[in-house]
Amino acid sequence: MKLKILGIFVLCLLLITPNEVSAHPGRTDANGCHYCRTNCEQWGLSYGEYHCHNGSGSSSSSSSSSNQNNSISTYNYNNSSSNSNSSYTQPEPPKSSDNTLKSVVVDGNNLTVADQMQYETNKERVEIEVETNDDKATETINNKDLVIGENNISIVVKAENGAEKEYAIMIKRLSNNANIKIIINNEEVEFINKKANIDVSSDTTNLKYKYELEDEKSKVKITGDKNLKYGNNIVKFIVTAEDGTKAEYEITVDKATKVEETAETVTGMGVIGGIGYGIYRLVKKRKKA
Repeated sequence: MKLKILGIFVLCLLLITPNEVSAHPGRTDANGCHYCRTNCEQWGLSYGEYHCHNGSGSSSSSSSSSNQNNSISTYNYNNSSSNSNSSYTQPEPPKSSDNTLKSVVVDGNNLTVADQMQYETNKERVEIEVETNDDKATETINNKDLVIGENNISIVVKAENGAEKEYAIMIKRLSNNANIKIIINNEEVEFINKKANIDVSSDTTNLKYKYELEDEKSKVKITGDKNLKYGNNIVKFIVTAEDGTKAEYEITVDKATKVEETAETVTGMGVIGGIGYGIYRLVKKRKKA
């Protein structure tokens, strides 16, 4: 029995001894360190180099080991970073919110860009061109035929991100209506190519008339209607439409002399119809005055 116990003890001793050799020979001090004296190169140490096994001291070998560990740690970190970058997806940049206009051109005329703009024309329809500050923005122009007076045209700009901004152009269409109706002695004067002729009596000094403008925004200037002389007098009605269009109406006024009126009266009495014709002629001319 004692031999059996002794054999087990020896076996255990043999198993323990190689482990101590592989752990680097030599006793350690209180700090767990010692000087290398045997097979130092196998352990990566210089002969006589002081080093520790329990980490409580410091040596060049531990520093070297630390450097190696740091190197490995750094390598693993870089590899991790590299792998992370390979699977990283760059986020899309935010969409633009710019919904402003850079320029507005109406029939070739540049307008000052503002939320509310104004323009005048006498055309039934205008051409509108706009440019946005952001080329990714889009615009919608509510263009339409114009009526006489004020017309509101809207321009809606939509940014890349969908935000909208509305601009407005108030377009005033001016009238080019320069028509006029002239009334003398309760009768409308009939013009041919804007010209007409009337007769007045010898006692007519100033031409008496009334007129009506088709467009109340137009204006009229009258010349030659006063201080009529015997014979032909030119009376002009110059109408200027709202947009500046002008139309000139000319009336030739034939003012008879006393002699002409007397001669006509006598002549009328001498022809068939007698005095009745002469009186009719005289009255007719006076009515025209």
